[in-house]
Amino acid sequence: MRKKLYALTLATVLGLTMPTIAGFYAGAGIGGSFNGGSATTDGIRSSYKNTPAYSLSAGYELPLPLLDIRGEVEYLHAKPNVKYGESRKLDGLMLNAYGVIPFIPLIDPYVGLGIGKVRFDHTNSFAVQGMLGVEYELPIAPITVGAEYRYFKINETTGKINSPSKYHTNILMMKLKYLF
Repeated sequence: MRKKLYALTLATVLGLTMPTIAGFYAGAGIGGSFNGGSATTDGIRSSYKNTPAYSLSAGYELPLPLLDIRGEVEYLHAKPNVKYGESRKLDGLMLNAYGVIPFIPLIDPYVGLGIGKVRFDHTNSFAVQGMLGVEYELPIAPITVGAEYRYFKINETTGKINSPSKYHTNILMMKLKYLF
């Protein structure tokens, strides 16, 4: 019984004091999109309203001595509403690259860039995004929680002929990531 108690105590202490070793991960995010683009519907130009944004991601983090490098594939979804007119739908597949600074134990600030293809308002377009965030590694489970700001932009005018759109947005997102 005493050996089992020692083993359990040692596992708990190591789990609380050692950061998780980087590797494969899967994540999800939910947040708000604070839109700054414009849309024209039947000759009336209007702006986008704020809307929820969602993401699912999978990737790999490579630990290096001074800077961890992370690459991921991300699905991004939002349904921005136009102030005067119908709502639009955004579904995107992004390839993201991050630089993670292992600054303080269990807290990791990061910066990232992403490119990808999106389907927005019945049109396929090229999109870019920049991300800035911070993650906290839970010491008792292989999970991180984080907060992220991102600027997302579709690089061309999109949409139907009678309702063109220029879409760019600021997104604040809470993220959860499971480390394998």
